[in-house]
Amino acid sequence: MNRRHLITALGAYGAYGALAQGAPAAARSNDAMPSSAVREAFAFGLIGDLPYFEIDEQNLTSLIEDMNADGLECVIHVGDIKTSMELCSDALYARRKALLERSAHPLILLPGDNDWTDCHRTRSGGYDPRERLAALRKLFWSTPYALGRPEAMQRQASRPERQADCPENVRWRIGNVQFVALHVVGSSNGLNKYPGSRSEFELREAANRAWLSDTLSLALRSQADALVLAIHGNPGFQRTPAPGYSGFMQGLQELAQAFRQPILLLHGDSHTYRVDRPLRDANGYPVDHLTRIECYGAPMTQSWVRIAYDPLLPARFRVSAMHVRPRHMP
Repeated sequence: MNRRHLITALGAYGAYGALAQGAPAAARSNDAMPSSAVREAFAFGLIGDLPYFEIDEQNLTSLIEDMNADGLECVIHVGDIKTSMELCSDALYARRKALLERSAHPLILLPGDNDWTDCHRTRSGGYDPRERLAALRKLFWSTPYALGRPEAMQRQASRPERQADCPENVRWRIGNVQFVALHVVGSSNGLNKYPGSRSEFELREAANRAWLSDTLSLALRSQADALVLAIHGNPGFQRTPAPGYSGFMQGLQELAQAFRQPILLLHGDSHTYRVDRPLRDANGYPVDHLTRIECYGAPMTQSWVRIAYDPLLPARFRVSAMHVRPRHMP
């Protein structure tokens, strides 16, 4: 197998466990487990901030082939399917969609700032970002289905529930884990980045608040064992959040206070793989049941993150960095 594995075992030994280099890969779907937990254990993939250039398209193909060979329930791409130096053209969007459709697992795509808020820049084509967002919604989020090959449409995550006015906001359930995705992007969440951005931002903020609140209620009513929240932008986790992220951070604090089971926050944007617990409560103490995972991004386009849910682990999740040797495009 042409990869290296770097595993972070969350909850196995204390708060985080050991960072084991050269350890065996994280649990696959056929790993030995007590029979009572076999039907509940699963894994999913995390990628984002790729492809940025044509060479990254080749690497993305390799990543997808590698993930296809794994027994994943779904793949989450947290946004930015292009660099800000590429044109925000229909042709580019369609080409990147065709690559993502090679996934043998349901692939949930989130928007990134490069994909629409930055499209007003001259080097991106001088588009109206709101028009580009409408185009993305029509291309990627106008059907009930996730992206992926036909065989992927038989999985639980293949038909996520979409929010009516913001169809990129989705939620789905795998076993006893609740997943939810919100449209929160990089570049200050698009606030004041182009003419007319504030009105769009306020509408999207209201939609995000409603979607997260409703999902929290759903998770509490159904007694979910864990909750996974995916966004694109890195909110920074400063004591005083940047204006574009203050509303999201307030919602995240409320979520962590109300839902006391393990929470994962997945994001991209700053292209730095990390697994940590950066959220602090009102008294400045770490919120121990919320773990942030940031995926790799360009130029690290030969790596993806494997996240395995195991109901027998106190923290429920194991995180593995997967490194793939690129192959030639067919």
